[in-house]
Amino acid sequence: MFKFREDSCSEKPELIIVPMVDVMLFLLAFFVLIAGSIIPGLAVKTNPPKTLQKSSFHPKSKVITITVKKDGSIYYGNNPLTFDELVRLLKGFKRQNPNLSVAIDADRDASVQSLVRVLDAVNKVGINSVGLLAEEERKENGSSR
Repeated sequence: MFKFREDSCSEKPELIIVPMVDVMLFLLAFFVLIAGSIIPGLAVKTNPPKTLQKSSFHPKSKVITITVKKDGSIYYGNNPLTFDELVRLLKGFKRQNPNLSVAIDADRDASVQSLVRVLDAVNKVGINSVGLLAEEERKENGSSR
């Protein structure tokens, strides 16, 4: 019948963990990078302007939020950006999704020039759907506005 050779496999089996470590590091990096956009509490804090109007911004599909802080610095998530980095970021998102919408979360005390720089970057990339985030001002009873 069958004859087995006992000395055919002289090497001892080894556990190779390098591929498993690579996968774990990839998963860790993925969740750390995604957490900023999923969990709103991790985003850069701003003091948005107030408005009396209801929102009329109707995004086409995917919306990315660009933050302009009081000092004029520009952020995507928790990452500070220069004008050129913002343009590259928007081009990448636009390549992935041509119907991209941009929401600008600007601090009410940010300079108009900072806001115009972000609008210039959005315009340069060719994104037509842009909205400015604002906090709805609550009307008090008896107010005559």
